[in-house]
Formats: sequence, C-alpha cells, structure tokens
Amino acid sequence: MGEKRRFMRFNVFMDAICRRNGALKKLKVNNFSREGIGILSREEFNEGEDLEIEMMIPGDNIPVLFEGEIAWTNGPTSDNGQHKGGIKFKKISNGDRGRVLEYIYQNWIAPAKAEI
Repeated sequence: MGEKRRFMRFNVFMDAICRRNGALKKLKVNNFSREGIGILSREEFNEGEDLEIEMMIPGDNIPVLFEGEIAWTNGPTSDNGQHKGGIKFKKISNGDRGRVLEYIYQNWIAPAKAEI
C-alpha cells in the first residue's frame, strides 16, 4: 500500500484534550502537518467522528483550539494499550496554526545551533 500523505509531518509531542459526548478526554499529539495531527489515546475513536480539540504548546499557557475529524485509527498497540489515530483539521485559525509551526521550527533548528 502506497503512502497517502501529501504534506510533511513533524514529530512533536504535546498534550491535548478533546470534548467528546460532553466529557473531556486526554490525548497525546505525536505529529503535526498542514492538514492534521497524529494522536495517541487510551480512548478508541471512530473514523469520521468530529471532535473539538485544545492542544497545549509546551511553555505557552494559551491553548491552540481547533475542530477536526478522525481520519483513521489503529489500535490498541500491544506494548502500551494506546490507540493511534489521525485527526484532519476542519477548522483551525491561521494564527493558531502559525503558533504551532513556530514552536516546531524553533525546536527543529535548536539541535543544529548546538552543534555549531
């Protein structure tokens, strides 16, 4: 099966919560791209499910807010029981997307600076 991704994915680890059926559920974000995020969760999600997400950028106390849809799921993984999934952005502001990308960029170039 061929690769479906159209945009580069950046490995990033952030805490997030989603609102689901009136309850808040914890998520771990493990990557970010122009179209969405990869997640790890103890919860099982269904493809096509709509979610409201609050994602926290480390060192920033203002959450990134967006709406998304579960694009795919796998899980649970055998080693830790977590479910993997992907959320496609349905609604995210340019400002919030820019804040995440700025964080990623700063952390991506930080090791290169240390080597100089």
